[in-house]
Amino acid sequence: MSESKAGDDDEYLAQLPQVDILRVDVSPNPTHISDELNLEVDFTVNKDVLDGWWEVQVPQINVASIKPSNLANCGLLIASFKTRANDIMDLKMVVQVSKQGDTLQRIVYNPLE
Repeated sequence: MSESKAGDDDEYLAQLPQVDILRVDVSPNPTHISDELNLEVDFTVNKDVLDGWWEVQVPQINVASIKPSNLANCGLLIASFKTRANDIMDLKMVVQVSKQGDTLQRIVYNPLE
């Protein structure tokens, strides 16, 4: 990346609100791989955000046709804080799926811990 591009990126980032994540709660956790996921995020911003929202892109994953050996893996869950004009930040959480007895268990790791 050229220096002028880096400077442009720095200016753009400086204009975005700074988000401070205070608390992340994922429930139920740990749980069966197909159970619902509830995500609560407490946060502050250093300036007003007009029409901001959090977005998680995957409402449900049907795992019935996927081999259990392929499911026992790690992945990334991303909750994005956005406005109509900007993507402000991504909250990234590691998700681990492992075999527990006859079932697959999902654990979402809290990025603050």
